[in-house]
Amino acid sequence: MNAAGTESKPSPISGRGLFATRAFQGGERLAPYIGDLLDTPPEVRTPGQATYLVEISPGRWLDGSAPTNPARHANHACLPNSELILDTAAGHPWLVALHPIAAGEEITFDYGFSLAESLFHPCKCGAADCVGRIIAGPLRPALRRHLRFSRRRD
Repeated sequence: MNAAGTESKPSPISGRGLFATRAFQGGERLAPYIGDLLDTPPEVRTPGQATYLVEISPGRWLDGSAPTNPARHANHACLPNSELILDTAAGHPWLVALHPIAAGEEITFDYGFSLAESLFHPCKCGAADCVGRIIAGPLRPALRRHLRFSRRRD
């Protein structure tokens, strides 16, 4: 299932990606992120294995791994063109365009991973300022500083 105006296909970023099949305006909803709600912490997954979990509030997760989730293939990018916004009335998040998105463009968002999560998830978005790890935007400068000072010295 895909939301109107999107399709899933191979991505240059990672595996499959979500792509716009038509132009979208900034602020426009792109696709719902749907799945089963979990009240218990999800099982720890193998590092490198795809995960489709979204923490929608403290202690509540949405498992978006089902093929019926049209947004599950949206990849992370350090310079995303969309964001995941919780629609409390609908009970699930939506991908919403941050700015105009052209037909054919890959739809991406910031996964918001913590430093600990980022250690197991390399980033391949290709952005000029990518730190090489999937990590929340506000944490990137600290990771960049850490990597700069932790490099092996000659």
